[in-house]
Amino acid sequence: MSKENNLLSVERIAQDCVSCGICVRECAFLQEYGSPKDLAEDWLAERGGGHFPFECSLCGLCHGVCPNALDPSSMFLAMRRELVEQGEGELRQHRTIRAYEKRGSSSLFSWFYLPRNCKTIFFPGCAMPGSRPQAFYHLFKLLRNLVPDLGLVFDCCTKPSHDLGNDAHFKKMFRELCDILHRYSVQEVLVACPNCYRVFQEYGAGFRVRMIYEELAESGRFFRQETKQVTVHDPCGVRFAGKVQDSVRELLRQLGMEVREMAHSRATSFCCGEGGSAGFLRPDFAKIWTDKRAIEAGAECVVSYCAGCTKFLGKKTSTDHLLRLLLNSESEMQGVAKTSKAPFTYWNRYRLKKRLQRELQGGICGSRQELSEKNLSLEGSLTRRRGALGSG
Repeated sequence: MSKENNLLSVERIAQDCVSCGICVRECAFLQEYGSPKDLAEDWLAERGGGHFPFECSLCGLCHGVCPNALDPSSMFLAMRRELVEQGEGELRQHRTIRAYEKRGSSSLFSWFYLPRNCKTIFFPGCAMPGSRPQAFYHLFKLLRNLVPDLGLVFDCCTKPSHDLGNDAHFKKMFRELCDILHRYSVQEVLVACPNCYRVFQEYGAGFRVRMIYEELAESGRFFRQETKQVTVHDPCGVRFAGKVQDSVRELLRQLGMEVREMAHSRATSFCCGEGGSAGFLRPDFAKIWTDKRAIEAGAECVVSYCAGCTKFLGKKTSTDHLLRLLLNSESEMQGVAKTSKAPFTYWNRYRLKKRLQRELQGGICGSRQELSEKNLSLEGSLTRRRGALGSG
C-alpha cells in the first residue's frame, strides 16, 4: 500500500470518528492511548510517533462495535505500514514470528499436491499440521471423500508479514502462491485457519474461498445426540463471516450440543490475545483479552475453530477445538485429541509432508520454490514464443 493510501486510512478516522467512546470502553489498548480520532489527528500532525501501532491486536472489535461502521484497526495497520516504509517497523521482538512464517513457505515444509482435474485445494495453514497432525490426516481423508480430486497445499499465507506492516513482502509472497494455483486452474480454496480465510477472501482474487466447516456442515454426516452445553469463541479472522459462524453452530447442533452465546460473539467477539502479534510487545494487553473471554465463558466449555485461539484460551479456561469434536464423532481414533507444541510442531509438519508424499502419487507435486521456478520457466518460454511469432 502506498503512503497516500496509508494516509487516507488515517484521515478518514480523523474526519469521521465522533469519539463516542464505545470502542475505547472495549479495548485496553485504546484506554491507554486514547480515542481513534485523537490518535489519527496526532499522527497527521506528527505529534504521535513511536511503535504504539504494533501494540494493537488488529482484532477489529472496534469495527464491530462502531455505530458509524468505521474500522480503526485498519488505521493502525496503515500506521504499521508507514513505519515499515520509513525503515522503522522491523522490530527485534518480531523475529520469532517472522522466522515462523519464513519456514512455512520454505522448501522444507511447503508442498503442493494437485491431482489431475483438481479444481479445489485444501489449504490447512501452518498451525494445524504441526499441532494436530493426526487430526489433520483424518480430516484430509474425510474431505477427499466429500470433494472429488481434492488437492493439498502446505504453505503459509504470509499473514504475519501482512499484520506487521511489511506490505511489499506480503504481496510478493501471496501473489507467488496465487500465481501457482492459477497456473494449474485451481478455482476453490478450502481453508482450516480463520486467518488464511481472511487473507484469501481479501486478496485472493479469482478464487472461491470457504472454510472446511461450511463443507462439513453441508455434508450432514455428524448427527449425534449429546447432552452438553457449550459456548463458541469466534476468531477475529472471521468476525464478519456470517456463513462460517453459522456453519460452526450448525455442526455443534448436529452433534446434539446446545450453544449459549456469550455477550461478545460473532461481529463483537473478543480477541483471544494472539491477534496482530501485539503480545510480543505488550503481553499485558494479550492477557487482558484472554482474561475477558474466560470471564464471559464462565464455567462452560469454550469451543473454537482456530488453533491459535484454542491454545491461548486453553491457558485460562476449558477450551476445545471443534475439529476434535467432529472427528471423535466419526470414530474412536487414537491421537486425535493430542496436541503438540514447538519445537515438535516442526517435526510433525515435516513427517506429515513426507508421509503424504509417499501416499499421494500422480498429478502435479512440488515445493513452492519448485513450482514457482517452473512457472517462471513457462512464462519465459511463452514470452520467447510470442516474440518469435511477432517477428515472423
